[in-house]
Amino acid sequence: EKKNMEIVDLSDQWSGREAKKDANVRVDRESSLNSWVEGEDTDVQCAAAKKPTREVEGVADKRKRKSAGKDEKCAKRSKVEEDRKWVVSSHPLGIQSLGMSLHEGNKRNVGNFRVLNDLTIVRIIGHLDAKDMLKIGLVSKAMLAFSFHDDLWRVLVLRRFGGNFIWNKSWRGTYIATRKKSKEEFPLRINTGLCSDVLFHSWMCKTTEIPEQWLSKENISVCSYDKVSVKEFVTRFERPNIPALIRGCANKWKCFGKWNPQFFEKEYSKTHFHVGGYSMRMDRYIRYMRECCDDQTLYLFDKKFHEAAPILGKEYVVPKYFSSKRDLFSLLDNRRPDYKWLIMGPKRSGSTFHKDPNGTSAWNACIHGLKKWILIPPNTLPCGVHASVDGVDVTSPVSLVEWFINFYHQLDDLGVNVIECIQHPGDIIFVPCGWWHCVLNVKESIAITQNYVSTSNLSKSLNALRLPELVSGVPKERRSSFREEFLTAIKTKAPESYEEYLSMSKKKKFCKNSNLAKLFQSDEGTKLDQENELDGEDIEEATFKFSF
Repeated sequence: EKKNMEIVDLSDQWSGREAKKDANVRVDRESSLNSWVEGEDTDVQCAAAKKPTREVEGVADKRKRKSAGKDEKCAKRSKVEEDRKWVVSSHPLGIQSLGMSLHEGNKRNVGNFRVLNDLTIVRIIGHLDAKDMLKIGLVSKAMLAFSFHDDLWRVLVLRRFGGNFIWNKSWRGTYIATRKKSKEEFPLRINTGLCSDVLFHSWMCKTTEIPEQWLSKENISVCSYDKVSVKEFVTRFERPNIPALIRGCANKWKCFGKWNPQFFEKEYSKTHFHVGGYSMRMDRYIRYMRECCDDQTLYLFDKKFHEAAPILGKEYVVPKYFSSKRDLFSLLDNRRPDYKWLIMGPKRSGSTFHKDPNGTSAWNACIHGLKKWILIPPNTLPCGVHASVDGVDVTSPVSLVEWFINFYHQLDDLGVNVIECIQHPGDIIFVPCGWWHCVLNVKESIAITQNYVSTSNLSKSLNALRLPELVSGVPKERRSSFREEFLTAIKTKAPESYEEYLSMSKKKKFCKNSNLAKLFQSDEGTKLDQENELDGEDIEEATFKFSF
């Protein structure tokens, strides 16, 4: 209290001094102005009178602008903060974010590990096996919290059991239930008092309710399947490379209203499907999907579902816009790249930002559930995503919910038309070639998707197939020669498509050359020519750079 009183006294003294100083300055300025008004027109007096006036006006305007800017920034910040309020369940072990340590302290009883940050401790513990992981939780409450970190137990479960596990509330409980054939109940609510962003952030991503602002924006073009012909669809969407939502097609399929978790659990309970890189029985995956609380959810993404369950492949019909007559990859018959998948996942699952492989376009039909789509134009990198120059390596947050929490509010800063929509059962999304897109399952969802190549995106596909490391869905030994194999099939089986591709390529080259010619004919081009004295080789190099 004494310190607070001293601080108050000092602040009063300071404010008094400042007020006195301002009063003296004001008196000096007033006397200068009065002397100028009364006619004492010496140069010195005029300068002394005018200078303070200009300074006062300038400072006042500057302060007003600064204050307005601050108010605008504060309003914007408060709006963002208001939009970014998450509903998060409290952690069963009392783990909180690191910021809470300022209020409640941080009971970080980790012995000699106290010199290490939490991420390093997690990485060290990650080298232990399951038995030692259980033992280390007996050391202290803080180490108990680290030993319950579910990301570590996920690795242990998948490393030991693959897809052959029995889900039991958490990855730790799953390991014990699968290993010992017995269930482990989650311990009583123990307040470890640990404040750790590493442990709490993972929990937040698992339990955060999907807020309304993530689902409110919808600006995708919508078309009716019965009213839009193939020619019109190509003209409006496929050729200009614009995403679209198609209604009135998938709701007529046999699978619509039939495919749901209960149907798959009943009809295909013992059938194995491809889930997150592992082979897993459908009944066990349905149990995982219903009960899981995970920020890196296992996603059923099976390219051979029609082999495991042939009837499924007959219960939907490829829309007329994407039929095999228009799909040039169908010319390769059984040697075509992987192109169709059955997709199934729980709430908060989905796919992070990516582009479809081999320069293909795609369509995705939602049969059950609800999906949130975000599509970003090809030449704009999504916020929070880092890609190599050749496009081989793409890095983004592992958890899709984590990306939404940290980066969704930054989409407006990209300066491009970001397409967003909610896909309901029966809706089909057309994803054009080269567009970045991510999908978040708002509810447990089931969908069918296929990739294709038409004459509209053939040139982009052939360009993507130039690098063997970018070729996807074919055996490694065929990747280096796959482009030539594809071109040969088009020349022999669809010569009219090949001729159309050549004519479109010539038009594009002509447009690029004419644009380059205009550049060199302009004043800037003349100036550039005079400065650099381009010869033939330099012009050829400049043409390449301009085209690129």
